Order: sequence, then C-alpha cells, then structure tokens
Amino acid sequence: MPTSPYAVPVHSTEMTPSMVRSRARIVGSGAAFLILSPFVARLLALADLIPVGASVICALTGGLVGFLLLQVLCEETGLVRCSMSRVTARTLTGVRSVDLTRIRGVRLHTSVSRGGRASHTVVVRDSNGVRIGLTSVRSQRALVRALQRTNADVHGGPHVSLAARAHLGLGDRWHRTLHTAITLLLQVISICLYLSLVLKLAGS
Repeated sequence: MPTSPYAVPVHSTEMTPSMVRSRARIVGSGAAFLILSPFVARLLALADLIPVGASVICALTGGLVGFLLLQVLCEETGLVRCSMSRVTARTLTGVRSVDLTRIRGVRLHTSVSRGGRASHTVVVRDSNGVRIGLTSVRSQRALVRALQRTNADVHGGPHVSLAARAHLGLGDRWHRTLHTAITLLLQVISICLYLSLVLKLAGS
C-alpha cells in the first residue's frame, strides 16, 4: 500500500542531544522553583501579600513535587527501540536516545517507590551528554552487553559505579545493598530537614 508523502516518520519524535539538554534544563529549573517555592511564599507573606501559612502548603505540594520531578527527569517510561548500539525511550521530557557505543558514565539511582520499597534506575550517559534512566529489563541487558564489549574495566573506558555494576550483575551485590541503605537514609534526612526548616520559617 503506498504511503502518503505527508506521513510523519516514526523517528520524528526523537529529539537531538541539544534539544534534550535544553528541555531538561527547563524542567529542572521548574522543579528547583517548586522546591524553593516555600521560601518565596515566606517572603511574600512578610510583605502581607499572601497568608503566612502559604509556605507550609507550598512545601507539602510544590516542594515534594519538585523533589519527585528531579528524581524522574530522565527516567525511562516506555521503551521505543533497543539494539546493540542504541536505546531510545520515552521520558518525562520527551523521547531520548543514548548511544551505547559511546558510553561515558553509568550510575545507579535509588528512590522510594509508591509501595514504600526501594526502586533502582540505571542512569547511562553518552558522549553527547544525553542521559536515560533505564528501568526495563531489556534496556538494561542491552547496556550490560555494551559494557562487556567496551571493556569498562580498562583505563579510559566508561566510568561505571560499583552500585551500578552490582545491580547489572557485574559486581558484588553488597555494593548495591550499601548504596541503597545510604541513599534512602540521606533522602529521608534531606526531606525531614527541608520540612522542618519550612515549618520553622512559617512559625517565626
């Protein structure tokens, strides 16, 4: 069946590396503003422009949403294509494509899922500066094969954190366990300090 000359190709939604970085900066700036919104609200309250308790509301809504956005900014929400040389996936900021033949760094990102359990995402960055947080088994297997081909252990190869190696089955599992415990503890402490500071400002 002949195709229309006006048909949009499948790859048309994929963004260039510069577009990815630009959109990530915009969304990241928005997330940072949400995190800082309680302090902005406090300044407005001092000027009698909004109620004093508005900073607490901003912290419980905008602040927590901002923290969440920063964590899932580049996370894979749907796998578009996956091959030995490239992974293309949908993310919060659009469709991203990372070059598995030009990997520069791999790290493990840990957060708390909706069920209260630890959730792990493997964040891979290529030489173009594009990052994707791989969540699917298929994309992570493609990454493992790419790391095995590029000899990530040798000098000059991509930097892969010990926790990421452990999660991908390339290292000792206790590295991931230690990483998970420390990361979750730091996240809980950070959120508690953030909320306590906002409450202190609201009560002053």
